[in-house]
Amino acid sequence: MDIYHYEATTREGNVVTGTIETDNERLAVDRIQEMGYFPLKISKAEEREGYISRFLSNVKSRVTDKDIMTFTYQLGVLLDAGFPLERSLSILAELADKKKLGDLIKDILSQVRGGKSFSEALSKFPSAFPLFYVNMIKAGEAGGFLEATISRMATYLENAQVLKEDVRSALIYPSILVIVGGAAVVVLLTFVVPHFAKIFSDMGQDLPLPTMMLLAISSGLIKFWWVIFLFLTGAVYTTRRYLKSDNGRRAWDGIKFTLPVFGKLFKETAVSRFARTLGTLLGSGVPILNALQIVKGTLGSDKISAIITSVRESVRKGRGLSEPLKNSDIFPPIAVHMVTVGEETGRLDEMLIKIADRFDLEVRTTVKRLLSLLEPILILIMGAAVGFIVISMLMAIFSINELPF
Repeated sequence: MDIYHYEATTREGNVVTGTIETDNERLAVDRIQEMGYFPLKISKAEEREGYISRFLSNVKSRVTDKDIMTFTYQLGVLLDAGFPLERSLSILAELADKKKLGDLIKDILSQVRGGKSFSEALSKFPSAFPLFYVNMIKAGEAGGFLEATISRMATYLENAQVLKEDVRSALIYPSILVIVGGAAVVVLLTFVVPHFAKIFSDMGQDLPLPTMMLLAISSGLIKFWWVIFLFLTGAVYTTRRYLKSDNGRRAWDGIKFTLPVFGKLFKETAVSRFARTLGTLLGSGVPILNALQIVKGTLGSDKISAIITSVRESVRKGRGLSEPLKNSDIFPPIAVHMVTVGEETGRLDEMLIKIADRFDLEVRTTVKRLLSLLEPILILIMGAAVGFIVISMLMAIFSINELPF
């Protein structure tokens, strides 16, 4: 799909501008007319901007999950303060720090003013507002509690963002360690070792085996670095593409929950996402069968989707969620027990949120434990690599004493 910039006029004669994403210019005109505007000028984004400037603009102003979280929170605050939806959107469009976010809000506002409901307007932008977001807003509109629904959604997005930030922060030190340590080894192999290699070759002395291995590695890295680079790049690209394919996704999905150490982390993350998404949907008034169908399409795991399918069938037959969750190897007994209590007390949505909070904490704890093991392992690996280089050089230097004078 292409992005088009447009200028149009309202029925009152006011000029409005914005962007719209569609397949061709004809559809863009139709979309603008559907919003109740009369298009004056339409131009394809690629025709107005150069490739470099467009790339830099996209990187700088792209709408992130954090932007959507902030937008949802601010919208909830304005609605709670008594502002009408259109006025709230107008204010947020003016306050947006990023142009793309401002344009997105303006497009939503345009569609709302054109007679569409808020959920219908959001559904036009699936890349920013996923299915469960739209369905929660739809349920809030139908039940007459849109403000409470948006506030609940803001809490959901905030919790998800906090978990992401915690994991990213925990990975900063190991990442720096790998980069700095790897760079140090490469510098030693490509700049320091070659100087010693010239000295050793002039001596005409047989070198120790570790030194010969080191010199071979150094020579191979200098001569064939581009082959190594292309191989690693191709391997990463091929692996990522395979994992994005249906076969690759299914293969990885069948492996990741059985991995030692990391399997527990994947299970805890899956339980947390399932519980928080389902609990938020139920708390927003979405019927449980619809909520389960939405959750099934948002978790990105075939194995979890199969479990949710059995759960949905069980609920449809009036048997509840607990039994199929208990029979799975993903959901731990404590989570199943809490779901059972929630069903028996009629407070399933609240209990699911508590499950999510508990397992979010478990995820953070597991990540910290893994990193507490990973950091010394990385230090040992880097130390061993540097130590091998140093010892190999010293062995060759000490062998000079064996030369006859």
